[in-house]
Amino acid sequence: MKRLVRVIARLYPKSWRDRYGVEFDALLDDAGADARTAADVLAGALLMQIRTWKWIASATMLAVTVFSALAWQAGRRTYESPGANLILHSDSGLGAMLGFFSVVLATLMLFAAGALCLGGKCRAAGKVAGTALSGLAIYALAVGAVSLLTPRTIVSIGDSYCFDNWCIGVQNVTATPQGQSVLYQAHVRIFSDTDLGAATARGAAIYLLDEQGRRFPLLADPLATPFDVNLQPRQSVTTSLTFRAAADARHLFLTGDGPSIGLPALWVSLYLGSDTSLFHRRTLLRVR
Repeated sequence: MKRLVRVIARLYPKSWRDRYGVEFDALLDDAGADARTAADVLAGALLMQIRTWKWIASATMLAVTVFSALAWQAGRRTYESPGANLILHSDSGLGAMLGFFSVVLATLMLFAAGALCLGGKCRAAGKVAGTALSGLAIYALAVGAVSLLTPRTIVSIGDSYCFDNWCIGVQNVTATPQGQSVLYQAHVRIFSDTDLGAATARGAAIYLLDEQGRRFPLLADPLATPFDVNLQPRQSVTTSLTFRAAADARHLFLTGDGPSIGLPALWVSLYLGSDTSLFHRRTLLRVR
């Protein structure tokens, strides 16, 4: 039981152990220990830790509260593009570079830690690995924070949006009432934004989304060029996308799901400021 109590006593803050540790051990040897002693020592250790870290807990709670308020405020805001042939991208070159170098550097450090441990220097390896993992954690928190604090982007008619090197822009929209629904035909331009390799939205599913969260799928049109056509470098095509939406939908946005739009590769999701990062509000293309 004495050994258990000594293990529990290590839960006390280091400052307390440095000052009273020797006296505590001597008292324990003289008085002995039982289950009640172990419970008392545990309760005292937890209480002292709470008091020691109270200011850190308070500061953390304040920071979380402020951050949550800022994120909530950002979620209520939107950025709507001007509709002047502007091309918006899902991520920036700077954010991509930061993500790439952060992951590569952390990977190299972890390999180096493994090599050090194999060479018998496991303590140094632990420090290197800890630094790498801490850096990744900080970067991941930064990605999440930027995503939460970034307003949603609405791409206006006349502007375009690029996911990686595949881009789409709504040129104009025609609406035809049909009883309790409306037939929308969006005339779009689809183009490649790269000089290297083909671009495609193969495997994606696009649809209209209204302000109530209702989805209206793409209708088949054998006369229209498929939106997921393979594009050669810098190639551009125009086509039409047809949807049937509820007549009471006040706002309609074009978006999608799939490997090329809504479920991008994990690698792109790690870019700082990427629209596809965790917690980032999805970019929408306005149709109505």
